[in-house]
Amino acid sequence: MSNTDRSNKKLDIFTILDDYFSAMDNVVIGESSIFLNEDTKERHETILMYAFRKYRAACYHLARVNQLLEENLIKPDDSDLLDKKRLSENAKVKISVIRTADHFIYELAAFFEALKSSLDFIASACSLYFKGINVNNSIRTFIKCADKNCMNNSFINVIKKYLVWLKQVRDYRHHLVHRMVITVSDGYEIHKWGDITRIINYPVIVPETTPSYFPDTRRSRMINDNNIYFDQKRFEGTVEYPDGTKKIIDFSVEYKPSKGYKEISEFMTLHLHKFEHFFRDILTELKSMNFMKYN
Repeated sequence: MSNTDRSNKKLDIFTILDDYFSAMDNVVIGESSIFLNEDTKERHETILMYAFRKYRAACYHLARVNQLLEENLIKPDDSDLLDKKRLSENAKVKISVIRTADHFIYELAAFFEALKSSLDFIASACSLYFKGINVNNSIRTFIKCADKNCMNNSFINVIKKYLVWLKQVRDYRHHLVHRMVITVSDGYEIHKWGDITRIINYPVIVPETTPSYFPDTRRSRMINDNNIYFDQKRFEGTVEYPDGTKKIIDFSVEYKPSKGYKEISEFMTLHLHKFEHFFRDILTELKSMNFMKYN
């Protein structure tokens, strides 16, 4: 994901929005203002609150994914799945469990739907500043303006700054809502080598960009190997005694997403923080326009 603003720090969106509303309280209503009357002013505030509520919905879906990840963790006590009484002292055993986990994609789809809806409300609120702009309740109009350079002002420069990301949200949301063909899995491995046992939870991973077409057939599901999306890192520590015998003293196995993939919680968090920075920059720019129409 392109990251023109390299800060991934979470922002306090409510405080930023409340500061904008406080500035609105001092606006003089009239022909030169974007507010022709109190109803216009109230509607503008309402639309931005709609955007904030959709942002909060996206936060909820991220929290739900984190909860699901926590619930799926295999704890050390679960190593009792291994019948140690039937294993020799130096036995080397691996148990692997992989499960389809479409419920994560349901949350991801709802997350992107909420983000896209919030962006659309922001676009609708911004259109009040520009004469002759009809956004049709969609961020698409401002994306097109940035693409075609049909408006040359600092507000559009903000859109250009986030243009790659805005398109990513639009495309990823469209794919999930209208196709919903991302398949994810969760699971774990239990390794026993000698008297050492390790439990490795598989990360739940998703494509970083809108996935291309892939077949969803009985055959493709049967032969799908979830491990092709993982990079494995192993460590083994052994000691050799004077009599030539060797013993394992430590080992570890770690799985990370391959190039082009991200762990789902990290992926959602990056997009959420990107949205927060976009919202901040948009409101900062609108506030600098002093609630006056832009010709």
